Amino acid sequence: MHGQRSHVRRYVCTRPKGPAGPVAAPPAGVAFAAVRRALPFLLVVLAAAGWGTQRTDDSFVPPGTVRPPNAKTDMDTNPANLASAVVTHAFGQLPEYIDGASLRLLPFDLFRAAQASARTLRTYRITTPRTGLVLDTAVTSELTAAEARVDAAQYSIAVSLDGRAVRDPSRYWVFYRNNGPQICRIYFPGDLGSLNMGANSLVLRPLPPGRHLLRVVVRQRIAGSRTATLVTDYVLRVLQRPPNARERASAPPDDTNPAALGNQPLVLRTPRP
Repeated sequence: MHGQRSHVRRYVCTRPKGPAGPVAAPPAGVAFAAVRRALPFLLVVLAAAGWGTQRTDDSFVPPGTVRPPNAKTDMDTNPANLASAVVTHAFGQLPEYIDGASLRLLPFDLFRAAQASARTLRTYRITTPRTGLVLDTAVTSELTAAEARVDAAQYSIAVSLDGRAVRDPSRYWVFYRNNGPQICRIYFPGDLGSLNMGANSLVLRPLPPGRHLLRVVVRQRIAGSRTATLVTDYVLRVLQRPPNARERASAPPDDTNPAALGNQPLVLRTPRP
């Protein structure tokens, strides 16, 4: 380029004019030195071209941190059942630990107000043993499944853990009916049972001990082009230990008699015969 020195050095070989003859090979030391000088440049070119595609993208959470939305589950741990458990916990009808404390339900405010063109922040500080975490980021409820899906479309959701994003959180929407075949953990009497729900729900596998920041940013279209932004920070302190005896005991057994729970009208499954 005019006014600048090129970063590529051009090597020109000249020889005296005269009859053509055999060209002598350069001394071995000279040839090796030229290759050695060119090697760093070649490595840079290869790296820029994508050589070594095994590298990981540090902008996303590592694989295995969040349970895939299509993971194989049983009746107790299917996505709809766990999403509904967080909702039930939000109503104060289910303790924070379930399934022998193999899962902890993170708090979710069902009645949080969304203000158009405003950004609000809520912070939860949680100390937890090393166990799975169930997170609901947004919940809708309507009379029909189609209406629940329309409501879900008004939300745009971003989730990050320690500054690394969860890929495409929209994959984690699950839709179900309160008294549908996916739900076995709770019982909704009367008209509540016919409500159709939508929940954006994730299951985090046990995190490494230490401090973590789980951040949820929900953007909700309120009216026209106006948007409310709801930010929730879960400041987590994960202990070295697994759940202890007290935490395991706080999780209702699968065969708990609903009458003994004292949490009517939302209860666990019907008792075994």
